[in-house]
Amino acid sequence: MGDYHYHHFLSSMAGVGGQPNQSPLEGPPQMSHQPQVLAMGGHGPPMPNPYQSLGYFTGFPEPIMFNAPKSQRSRRKSAPGLDHIKHRRTRSGCFTCRSRRVKCDETHPICERCRKGKRECLYPEPAPPKGSGGSTSKESSSTAPSQQASPISSRGDDDDDDDRDSKLEPIMDEDEEEPQSATSTTAPMFPLRRSSTTSSFGLQRVPTGYRYDSETPSFDGNKSSSPLSTGTATAQSHRPDWTFLPHELQFYLGYFYDNITHYHYGLISDAGDFFRTTLVGLALRNEALLYAIVAFSAYHHALHNHHGRINEFLQYYNHSVKNLLECLKRKEKYSIATLLTILQLATIEEYLGDWVNLMGHQKAALEIFTQLFTPQTIMQSQTGRAALTWYGRFDLFVAIMGSFETTLPREWYLEAATYHDACAAAEPDSVFWKFEACSAKMQLISMEMAMLYARRVKEEVTAEDFAAEHQRLSRCLDDWKNGWDPALVDPSHLVTDFSGSRAPDPNDIVSPFTSGVLFQPPLFPSTVLTASYHSMSLLHDSQSGIRPTGEAKDKLREHAYKIYQIFEAVEFWSHSPPGGLIALQSALAVAALYVQRDPRHQMWIRRKFVLLEAMGYIFPATMRVRMAELFADDTCTRWWLPNDEGFPPLLQNIRAYADERNAMAATTQRDTVQQIRHVFSRMNIREAARKAAEN
Repeated sequence: MGDYHYHHFLSSMAGVGGQPNQSPLEGPPQMSHQPQVLAMGGHGPPMPNPYQSLGYFTGFPEPIMFNAPKSQRSRRKSAPGLDHIKHRRTRSGCFTCRSRRVKCDETHPICERCRKGKRECLYPEPAPPKGSGGSTSKESSSTAPSQQASPISSRGDDDDDDDRDSKLEPIMDEDEEEPQSATSTTAPMFPLRRSSTTSSFGLQRVPTGYRYDSETPSFDGNKSSSPLSTGTATAQSHRPDWTFLPHELQFYLGYFYDNITHYHYGLISDAGDFFRTTLVGLALRNEALLYAIVAFSAYHHALHNHHGRINEFLQYYNHSVKNLLECLKRKEKYSIATLLTILQLATIEEYLGDWVNLMGHQKAALEIFTQLFTPQTIMQSQTGRAALTWYGRFDLFVAIMGSFETTLPREWYLEAATYHDACAAAEPDSVFWKFEACSAKMQLISMEMAMLYARRVKEEVTAEDFAAEHQRLSRCLDDWKNGWDPALVDPSHLVTDFSGSRAPDPNDIVSPFTSGVLFQPPLFPSTVLTASYHSMSLLHDSQSGIRPTGEAKDKLREHAYKIYQIFEAVEFWSHSPPGGLIALQSALAVAALYVQRDPRHQMWIRRKFVLLEAMGYIFPATMRVRMAELFADDTCTRWWLPNDEGFPPLLQNIRAYADERNAMAATTQRDTVQQIRHVFSRMNIREAARKAAEN
């Protein structure tokens, strides 16, 4: 990727080296209870990482857990508590057994397993005699997913499968004892099938029963469309068919489809149901993207399971990185799937609080963006628009919090805002286009704010010009909020019935059950947009450089408490959409700087941070250190509550693993990725604390 060797970055991401001395299927060791702090900015040593010896993220070109020499593969031990069928894969078993990854007895014309299971039994065509010059037809070669060529696997993958599949767990027939169902709400108890390469389960196959958005096939930037032709009618809401995949991948894709929303990605809306349909549909044809999505799903599943472990997540994540590395080393032409894989990995970095590595992904994604698209062509497909919004969120957050320039020029954000305005005008009855237009306009304003802050840091603007532009953007922000279409604030969609919610708590600092705070679907995005408005107002006002007057302080406090109230309402409303609180986390983090300094208010905020981390959103150590300064309590650098309250072993292990990756990223990536030294630094913590104390 030009001068920026992304494959080197991937290979060294949070590398800890060493061969694994513990089976990744064994229970995770517990994190030490010593209060240690991540070594960033001179704040102490890193927390110990129980996964340091697993070798998932090494400095070697390929992750060693999936690159063992052939001589070692046959010596792998079975996972504790699991019985495996010991056999070597053959090329003469029936396609049905091979797709189900079970041993076939090769009885003709119907094998015993297919006969007992009443399945169709298909055998491959006999190989032509050597020297005959005959070849298998395309028709016969396409009948089995296991025989299709992989777009990202090497030519030797099929041969390697003989060794790598030396141990496979059985999939029982109807009259045999049934293992845990893929539709179960608990984790499937089987190891990752390391041989599940693209060629082994046919990722090139376009699933039946699923039609891709007519805009998305080429992604070459040449297709044209007008806003009038790309309305909600293009949205495909059909569930993709992934039944040809291995059992465990089906399980996690099902969990993703049923439980993960665009709010988990911090996005306001998803008019085309992009994440559940188009993204998953593309993943079924690209292994790196598939495993990145499955890893994200496995991560969330583990956190919502009382017996959850992060081992599966680690393996799937590593498999995605491995396949992405293979693709890059072959110097294949960039595709939209490659871009989306990088964005999905960046989202995982965000959840792990690893903004340094996230910026590494961001840099690679930028190069693909500019090679695949222009500001105009990216708007011509639903996938392109979704990718721009997804990337733009990272671009804007890093830029604003770090006082950097955005990596995408203004033209990209302006084109998106113009396009969505035209779509909303063309379909005046569609609230989805109205939300897309609102969100795009907010991104444009945020981009202009980031550019202004960066110019001040680089001393490219005078104090007078900065003040004038700052005031202009303040007016733009208020005009944006006051100019919402009335359909987005329809009072008939306000939540007025909070029955079933918990009783008021005397420790609450706001009342969550107030009418006018929360919108129900389909207007729930208005709730998130309102919180975004208040947080951007807080951020922008904090950059003014002017000592606030009493009236200005009241305004800041009002913005903060509006965010508290929205967060509390979404938390306790029984019908809040999945991921709704994740979409509010950045607003809450900004508002936390303006909380009063009495124990009741601070403990309220700290409990909200506990809630978000329990949902998998790990706050980086730099942020924890800043909050510890604000709360005047150094224990916050380890955990938010005293005596590790609400800090279960699984979360401790995730936090330790995340902190180790952060520490390694700060060391290994400093020459290629600019560290986020300015995150939260532009917001004067001590001044904020003093203001809060005065009130």
